Amino acid sequence: MQVSWSVHSQGLGRPPSQGNAKRAWKIWLWKMRPAIPIENKIVLLGAGNAHLQIVKWWGMGPIPGASLTLVSDSSSTVYSGMIPGYLAGQYDLEEISIDVSRLCAVSGVEFIRASANGIDPETKQLQIPKRPPIRYDVLSVNAGSRPAVPPAPMDPRRSLFLKPFGTLPERVRRIEERITSMKRSFHVAVVGSGAGGFEICLALHRRWGGSDNVTFEILTQGERVLSSTTSAVSRHGADVLREKGIAFRPHARVAGCDADTLILANGDRVAYDLCIWATAAKPLELLTHAGLVLDDRGFIRARDTLQSESSDNVFVAGDCASLASHPDLPKAGIFSVREGPVLWKNLQRYVGGDRLRAYKPQPIYLFLLNTADGSAIMNYSGIAGRGAWAWRWKNFIDRRWMKTFHDVYAEPMGQGQEEASVAMRCGGCGAKVGAETLRDVLRGLNIPHHDDILSGVAEGDDASVHHPPPDRMEVQSVDFFRPFVSDPYLFGEIAALNSLSDLYAMNAKPFCALAIVTLPYAAEQIRKEKLRQVLSGALSVFNTHGVTLAGGHTSEGMDFQIGFSVTGYARKSELFQNSNTRPGLELVLTKPLGSGALLRAHMLGQCTAAWFDELLEGLRISNRMAAQILETHGVTACTDITGFGLGGHLLELLDAADISARIRSADVPRYAGFDETASRRMDRIVSTLHEENARVRDRISCETPSHPEWLFDPQTSGGLLAAVDPGRTNAVVAALHDAGYQRAACIGVTIERIPAGNTAIQVV
Repeated sequence: MQVSWSVHSQGLGRPPSQGNAKRAWKIWLWKMRPAIPIENKIVLLGAGNAHLQIVKWWGMGPIPGASLTLVSDSSSTVYSGMIPGYLAGQYDLEEISIDVSRLCAVSGVEFIRASANGIDPETKQLQIPKRPPIRYDVLSVNAGSRPAVPPAPMDPRRSLFLKPFGTLPERVRRIEERITSMKRSFHVAVVGSGAGGFEICLALHRRWGGSDNVTFEILTQGERVLSSTTSAVSRHGADVLREKGIAFRPHARVAGCDADTLILANGDRVAYDLCIWATAAKPLELLTHAGLVLDDRGFIRARDTLQSESSDNVFVAGDCASLASHPDLPKAGIFSVREGPVLWKNLQRYVGGDRLRAYKPQPIYLFLLNTADGSAIMNYSGIAGRGAWAWRWKNFIDRRWMKTFHDVYAEPMGQGQEEASVAMRCGGCGAKVGAETLRDVLRGLNIPHHDDILSGVAEGDDASVHHPPPDRMEVQSVDFFRPFVSDPYLFGEIAALNSLSDLYAMNAKPFCALAIVTLPYAAEQIRKEKLRQVLSGALSVFNTHGVTLAGGHTSEGMDFQIGFSVTGYARKSELFQNSNTRPGLELVLTKPLGSGALLRAHMLGQCTAAWFDELLEGLRISNRMAAQILETHGVTACTDITGFGLGGHLLELLDAADISARIRSADVPRYAGFDETASRRMDRIVSTLHEENARVRDRISCETPSHPEWLFDPQTSGGLLAAVDPGRTNAVVAALHDAGYQRAACIGVTIERIPAGNTAIQVV
């Protein structure tokens, strides 16, 4: 298929030279090895205990010829066993949290932050809302469960669900605000007397017990508290409740509820201000659309090998699983933890064509309950006890578990692909991706027609043909990227936004794009999937910006890369041009700085999920609306801040008009985490282009002993820097804030050329 899509070979580039040198060299040397074609794509759905272990072990030694993708709706998770301790004030949030995106980054695992809403075993696809499905060769499901609640109207402010655990701390904080604002008594009802409800009730009792107006009550349809445990454990639990003055109501099956009242099966009603639902586990809605054999409760029926009974290439662990040989196995984290090693071995053996191992649940296991008072209840093989010694035991076990993940961040692992000798792919064909691959991918993409494009993908010609309007000038630019995020859809989206930025910085209206893609060596279906994802991400941007993908260029290579050549039109009189700058204009920056260092830190596993989430939010903001606002307010000089950093691009703006500028350091917005990452004394992390950008430091004078790092940090999908008439600055900044550029700020002013020396920028 010709379709104006050509081919090219891509080199490896130079090795990294700074940052975490040990890890950087490992990655570069790994890339220099003979290409190992990827034949199997393994997808993990959910960040449960079993999957987190697999991600960690993958970093120690990946499965040859396979790739690993983790799909989770959150970039961080918390360990459920330590949540009661956190709520009771025994741990801080960082101690109980696992940074999923960071763990994936240091382990070489593709991370996709998304919520799946269906599984199609026939097509081997994971359905994701608002983006293409994710294809898999092997799927593992470890996504947890949800509490069973009566179908009734509930006030979300008065209901507290333990899951999802990741958002529990924030939901509890909002409840505390309600308690503080109330003048009357506040009654907390806990529905369910299992281990989870018991521990959460005690934890919140300690947290709120100092307030005279807060009362607690546990309701259960059974006869005793902790009814699923031994009678000895139940007696200890009842003693704790009596000591703390917590009411316990047995034989209280909740049949329904309204906004502030629980309705029991016997007709009694219990008023509440907050209801904590700690009921039995119920399967996720996702499983009802999974196309897999389920048990009578709706969980995935699995063999002892942890394979779905209906699909050999679908594995399942944790709460999602219902072992056919152990249908009454409790939904407890201890089993997901123990399933992890067996699941990891079986994924390796399945891909390798070997016989799988059987998982055998341990009949006897240690059971420890935190009573939130420095003690715990212990049960093991019928022996029960309570005391501070049990709490110390539990605390030791839980901290040791978390340390296995936190240590990964502290000492990033190398991507240790096993040595393998494979035939090098022939480059005589221009490293071409097959025509059938292109046809299949392009056929499924939504590429709209544009009246100014006479020929392109749809017509199958060798090049795109444009018909420019008679009163416009043509404006072109090109960008090319290695992956800065592991999710190919997100990679395509941000790369497309970045490529359009140059045109918006000129006040041009883009209408056409050509893609340049290098796909890593892999099986045909895997190449198709990666190409489909990255182009779909790009099209999600182009289609909303009135840009048509008219053609492109594909190749095979060692790295996955994408770029775009974009074309737009503009009237000459409306162009933003650097030479239009003059002294006395105020400099407005539309987005924060710091993406270069943070993306580098993410690659090294040194960027937290909170920092990375904020960064991704900023990278996905288009400059289109900002350019329109600037044009509306009479701006004629503008540039976008990209690879050369603020210092380099500002110098281009100033040199074009032979003037200087004064920047107010305190007013320059930076992404969260940049200062901590780039400015720390030991183990500073900056982009590989940072030092080259810093060569212009002799043209910048600073009041501080050293130049701020944000001057030289190269930006991906950075903001616009505009020279604005002082009388309009406030209106411009206000309009930018209203349009979603919340961090837009006036950071300085242009001044007459500084006569002495080579200095063009003053930082104060």
